Amino acid sequence: MFKPHRIDRRSQESEAEAAEVFETTDFYLACYLRCDGFRLAGIRRDGTRSVFQFEDRTDRESVTLAFFNNEGSVRPLAYSAAIKDLKALIHNL
Repeated sequence: MFKPHRIDRRSQESEAEAAEVFETTDFYLACYLRCDGFRLAGIRRDGTRSVFQFEDRTDRESVTLAFFNNEGSVRPLAYSAAIKDLKALIHNL
């Protein structure tokens, strides 16, 4: 299993104002994070994989654990819409 990781994103303004970015290649986790209110910062390709980049939040670890422990809850139609939206984005890269 791929372990999601964090990176620093460089800002043009200054490093003090740079936002921290969280990356994952897990498509369904990315959909869940979108439904939980994480802001999508970008998507990039790494070979054949899509890497989803989100603005990081302090509660990201607990939200991710809730997802993998099957304890999280999001609106089902919002999750379905996030799946469709992210699939459209990755197929248009």
